[in-house]
Amino acid sequence: MTTPRFSGGHAVVIGGSVAGCLAAAVLAKRFEQVTVVEKGDFHDETGPRQSVPQEHHVHLLLQRGKEIMEDIFPGFLRELELAGAQIADLGHDVKWYQAGLWKNRYRSGIHAHYCSRRLIDNQLRRRIALLPRVTVLARTHVEKLCISRRDGVPTVSGVMLRQDDGERRLAADLVVDASGRGTRTPGWLEAAGLGSVEKSVVKTDLGYASRIYRRRPEFASRWQVLLVLATPPRQRAMGVISPIEGDRWMVTTGGWFGHYPDRDPEAFLHALAKLPVPDIHQVIREAEPLSEVAVLRMPGSQRRHYDRLPVWPDGLLVAGDALGSMNPLYSQGMTLCALEVECIDRHLERTLDGSLPFRDLQEKLCRVLDPAWQMAVTEDLRFPETEGKRNWHTRFHHWYGAGLARLSARHRGALELQIGVSNLITDPARLYAPAIVSRILLDSALPGGNP
Repeated sequence: MTTPRFSGGHAVVIGGSVAGCLAAAVLAKRFEQVTVVEKGDFHDETGPRQSVPQEHHVHLLLQRGKEIMEDIFPGFLRELELAGAQIADLGHDVKWYQAGLWKNRYRSGIHAHYCSRRLIDNQLRRRIALLPRVTVLARTHVEKLCISRRDGVPTVSGVMLRQDDGERRLAADLVVDASGRGTRTPGWLEAAGLGSVEKSVVKTDLGYASRIYRRRPEFASRWQVLLVLATPPRQRAMGVISPIEGDRWMVTTGGWFGHYPDRDPEAFLHALAKLPVPDIHQVIREAEPLSEVAVLRMPGSQRRHYDRLPVWPDGLLVAGDALGSMNPLYSQGMTLCALEVECIDRHLERTLDGSLPFRDLQEKLCRVLDPAWQMAVTEDLRFPETEGKRNWHTRFHHWYGAGLARLSARHRGALELQIGVSNLITDPARLYAPAIVSRILLDSALPGGNP
């Protein structure tokens, strides 16, 4: 193994997020000291967290993401299961309505872990606290990056911290920004004269409303997850019942362009009743609520194009929601964080020994987002209000995707491919296998087929 240039050095991770915890763990294999800087109370396992606004809504660990987390923290999934996380085969255990059809259910071999976001974060943070090389600074804010010139090259050499007792500089050989959508890195880079960071935003006026209920045991043998998806552009709201720890259900409804309820419990039930099929409402109207209704609003998907900056400083990487965040209705956020940290883990040795520039590694991180970003944007462009370019390529994907959704309701191979691609473990090119293409073409030619 090549001796790292910064062997024995110090790395700083901004943010105790999922991406931040995973990044700290892989950095601790290479640096003598890693400091995680978290603006909230890192060790509080029950209190409210403004920095995680989506924590009160449905979460699931997709298969690719949980495999990476298990590699980084062996035994992590078992810990989640012992704490009550539920495992569901996404082809068999999910009763799934899409494109106007209920899907036939087959065992796919692709599983997700369902639990609350708080349980995932608590387990990750407990693991980080056990690593001897990792120190956590809670209730601490990063005020700016310290950027200087080293042999004429802009280099991040640390961060300025603000705590209750004042400000201080914390030197670092590497800084990873995992601070989330509200990252201040673009402003810091521009202030340092390194250019303006371009940002792409797909505005879809997204909203969630969620409530926790006690599980009704009479449904345990019928399904673990009940999922109802919209058929855009005509329908604009979805709903899901998913299991979480403590013998509870997390029930979420959400949608595009204002099609979501507020905190009023009656409005929440009314929104469930207006979904394309009544199944979720029929189950939940007789269930015992265990929480108030929580809501979340966000403008849509966004990504920052750090790869387009004319100059990228040495000693800096950006990952997680600070790099890009997709429409959360597609449930890929935590898996994307894991894939980005896997990318860091795979290539960091060459960056530290100087054979792979920091700029090139940051470009690789930006590329990790590409497949999920393309899928999310293409789907969101089904709505006429969504701003963005639509060409023949977009229209073809809309036509083909609608055909695939209908085919997968009765075709096992199509369902497995659809699940594999959405779980980021199957190459999207496999959706165009001749057997699938021919079936979609045949269906479209039949009376009532896809136009």
